[in-house]
Amino acid sequence: MRTMSWMIVGLLACSVMSDARAEKQVDPRLKEFARQKRQQTEELAAKLHLDVPPEAREFFKAAEAGDWIAVSNAFERIRPSPAGTNTSVTVPGLDNALFIPIHETFWTYDEFNRWDGTMMQKFADGILRPIPPGSIYFGGTDAGRFVITAVRDVAKSPDIFIVTQNLIGADGHYTDYLRSLYGNRIWVPGEKDIQRAFQQSAEDVRSMTGIMGIIDKVTKMIFDNNKDKHEFYVEESYTIGWMYPYLEPHGLIMKLNAQPLPQLDPAIVAKDRQFWSALTKELLADKGFLGNEWGRNAFAKLRSSIGGLYQYRHQTDEAEAVFKQSLELGPTCPEPAFRLAQLYTEAERFDDGVAVLEQLQANMSSNNPHRPLVSKGIAQILEMKRQASEKQTK
Repeated sequence: MRTMSWMIVGLLACSVMSDARAEKQVDPRLKEFARQKRQQTEELAAKLHLDVPPEAREFFKAAEAGDWIAVSNAFERIRPSPAGTNTSVTVPGLDNALFIPIHETFWTYDEFNRWDGTMMQKFADGILRPIPPGSIYFGGTDAGRFVITAVRDVAKSPDIFIVTQNLIGADGHYTDYLRSLYGNRIWVPGEKDIQRAFQQSAEDVRSMTGIMGIIDKVTKMIFDNNKDKHEFYVEESYTIGWMYPYLEPHGLIMKLNAQPLPQLDPAIVAKDRQFWSALTKELLADKGFLGNEWGRNAFAKLRSSIGGLYQYRHQTDEAEAVFKQSLELGPTCPEPAFRLAQLYTEAERFDDGVAVLEQLQANMSSNNPHRPLVSKGIAQILEMKRQASEKQTK
C-alpha cells in the first residue's frame, strides 16, 4: 500500500478565510446562551470556591448584549490571539475551569457569525434530532461542538452529554468542568486517569501526535466506563483509530456501537447512501447553501468523515463515491480531496490523485493556508508515479 506520509487525515480543517466580525443580525439564542454560561460560571465559581474576575463579568456583559465586537475585544484581553482555539489565558483568576464557559461562548459567537442561519439550523437539527436522550455525544469540529452545544442548551433538548474530543485529556481544566457539569450522571476521567494517559503516551505530549495519543486513550476510557449505560455518537474532527471498528453511519454523523462490528450492515450502508443523496440534492439547489462557504465545508466535512469509515472497511467504491459527493458539497474543503487523492494513490491511480488536488487548488482562494500543502501533495504523488514507473522498467 502506497501512503502519502505527509498527510494526516482529519487534521486538515475545512476552514475558510473570512471576517467573522462583519456586522450581522444577532441570533437571539446567542444572548440566552451567554446568560446561561454566565450563570454556569457563577455556579462553578461557588462550587470551586473561586472568585469570578471582572474580566469575565465584562465579557459576559458584552455577550448578553449581543455585541460581537465587544465580545471579541473582551476575549482578547482574557486570552490574546483568538485565531486559535487553545485554552491558554493571561488572567490568573481564569486559569482554571471558569475559563471553559467563556471559551464556549466566544467560539459559539464566532460560529454563529460565519453561518447562514437556515443552514446552521439544518446542521444542528440533523445532528441533534436522531440522538436519543441520555446519549454521550463526542463533538469534534468547532461547529460540531459549539453550535450543537448552544442549540441544545437554549432549547433544553435533547438531554444528552456533550464532550469535545479535542480538549478531553489535553486540558485538565476541561475535565474539571465536565465533572462539575455532569456530576455522577456519567463517568468522567479524574486527574489520575489523565496522568496515566500521559504516562502511556510514547510521543512528546507537546506534539500533535502526542496530544492525539492522549485524546485516543482518554476517549476510550470514557467509552469503556459509560457504554453499558449510554449510547455514543461521534461528530469527527480528528480521526481516532480505536473508534473505527465500532462506528456506523447515522445520518449526518456516526454511531459508536458498544461492541466492534464484524462488518457494516448493508442496510445501514444503503440507508446512508439514500439519506445523503437526497440531502446533497436539496442542499445544492439552495442558494443560501451555495453562497455560504463555511456551511458548505461543514457539511462536506461530515460526509468526508463517513467516507473515511468506508475506506477503513475497504469498501473502496463506496468511499470513492462519498468523497466525490463531499467535494460537491464543499469544493474548497481539503479533507475529502486529500482522502480521495490518497485512495487513488494507494491504487496507483496517480494521475487521478493529482487531478483531484489540482482541482482543489484551483477552487481555493490565493490566501488559503492549505495551498502549500496541496502543492506538496501534488509533488509527492508525481514522485511516487516516477518511482513506480522506474520500478516497472527494471
